[in-house]
Amino acid sequence: MIENLRHACVVVKNLERSLKFYRDIMGLKMSKILTVEGRDLETIFNIKGIKLTYVKMRFPKQPKNSLPAFELHYWHKPRISPEGGYNHISFTVKDMDREYGRLKKSGVKFLSKPVKVCYSDAKICFCLDPDGHLIELIEDLAN
Repeated sequence: MIENLRHACVVVKNLERSLKFYRDIMGLKMSKILTVEGRDLETIFNIKGIKLTYVKMRFPKQPKNSLPAFELHYWHKPRISPEGGYNHISFTVKDMDREYGRLKKSGVKFLSKPVKVCYSDAKICFCLDPDGHLIELIEDLAN
């Protein structure tokens, strides 16, 4: 079962402009910025040649030991335009393999099987809601 809402993500056209807005004007605190590419990302998004930069951000009064609740994604390859800006919501799950199997049996469509990614101590996969919106499921393997 889903344990909690992990984060919301917005795809941006211009990362610097968006950082100025969300960080400098809205007051969010930058927690991490990372550019990723390669097989793990290609597998979980089912897109070849993918490269993206993501920025994890916290709200001003959000505890530093909590997971960042907001993400910006800037897609280098392929160029993904932020139609409406929404990209995905992310949920934490306790047992990815069990949850993947349960959801798959319920008819949920997935972009890939769960993948242990090399850029984080986590197992990740994406599925689609009935309207085709992306949902990311993450199991923290460090816990």
